[in-house]
Amino acid sequence: MILTQSLLEEVKSFVLRNELTQVGRIADEPEFETKNALSRVVPLVVNSLVELAEQVSGRDVVWSMAREAAKSEVLSNPHKALYATKSISERGAQLISSLLGERYEPSIQSIAAAAGIQPGSVVDLLNIIVPVALGMLGEQVAEHHWSAEALSRWMRSQQSQQAGELALPAFVVPTTGAGASRATRSADATSRWLWIALVVAACLIGYLLGYQPRPEAEARYQPVYNLPNAAVPDGPWDAGNPAAIQANGNYSKDNGSYIYDRAGVPVVLKLGGGVRQIIGANSTENKLYQFLADPAKNVDNVNLSKNWITFDRIYFESNKAILTAESMWQLSNVASILKTFPKAQVQLGGYTDSTGSATLNERLSQARAQAAKATLVKFGVDSTTVAAKGYGSRHNIASNTSEDGRALNRRVSIHVTRK
Repeated sequence: MILTQSLLEEVKSFVLRNELTQVGRIADEPEFETKNALSRVVPLVVNSLVELAEQVSGRDVVWSMAREAAKSEVLSNPHKALYATKSISERGAQLISSLLGERYEPSIQSIAAAAGIQPGSVVDLLNIIVPVALGMLGEQVAEHHWSAEALSRWMRSQQSQQAGELALPAFVVPTTGAGASRATRSADATSRWLWIALVVAACLIGYLLGYQPRPEAEARYQPVYNLPNAAVPDGPWDAGNPAAIQANGNYSKDNGSYIYDRAGVPVVLKLGGGVRQIIGANSTENKLYQFLADPAKNVDNVNLSKNWITFDRIYFESNKAILTAESMWQLSNVASILKTFPKAQVQLGGYTDSTGSATLNERLSQARAQAAKATLVKFGVDSTTVAAKGYGSRHNIASNTSEDGRALNRRVSIHVTRK
């Protein structure tokens, strides 16, 4: 779907064009008042999603929810998707409630009073508009092959187009004396509510229409970086290797890298110093965190090929050991995890595909592993706890006969050597 106008207008037009307000409590409201409320609820939803996407750890949450919404029938067959059970799902309103926190009830009441409809009808509108808006965001992601960061940037432009449209209650907060203290507490509360929202959002991939992935589907899509290197041939590619089936992304011609596109259900990691990370369950961060946090998972110092985890969101300039700017996000996340477990020691492994000189490949892989280590140290990790080694084109995890395979083989992995 190519948007011909702003996201706000597209969502409103879609709802009206498909007569999505003709079911439930909204159907009993006068048409003019319903349209008035719609013009107020859509900016509320868009602003809330933009607020979430503005948080570094919230970008993946919005991106993942949008992609899941686009896979549903919410845009192609909205009545079936939204009203299959003869009742409107409450999950859209739950998400907005979590995002707004203490602002939620006053916002609902304010919109209802200004539009002249019942608060329950405003809630029903939220339950329609949230999945529709996410579905449209998901189609933009698919159309333009956007990353989570690119989607976040685009959403900011949409926010600027609808600034001032929100009809929300004005909260007058004194800024001196005791009022200043209350203002500070209010800001802290808002921050806490945002993290609560992210926790709730972590449970909401596929939440739109009650979608739950089948167990066999989850097994089929286990990411390639979950595979222990022990199961991967050292040298010529084995076509029977399950990594050939389980790779979950595509080669990107834009940066020559393999883009993993199945991060999994968002989860919340509680790190040292009150830091929280919202990342996908299949991500490098979560795999590393779970290994370090679980006392039942032991370091295998005999079979050193086990328990390697591939970074899934760090990239280098072509044929160079220069990390791209977008790689800083994941390396910063990993640094926060390693600082939470200061006794841990890790080794970074750099790898290349099998094209070109074996000697040059080994040098490049070593330089890339060192670059990743230097960045972790820059983010506060003790340099004595991180080793770096280049393995060149050894330990292939994919066939070198295709662009996808070669991109998969060009990687940096991390291995815990001490907990």
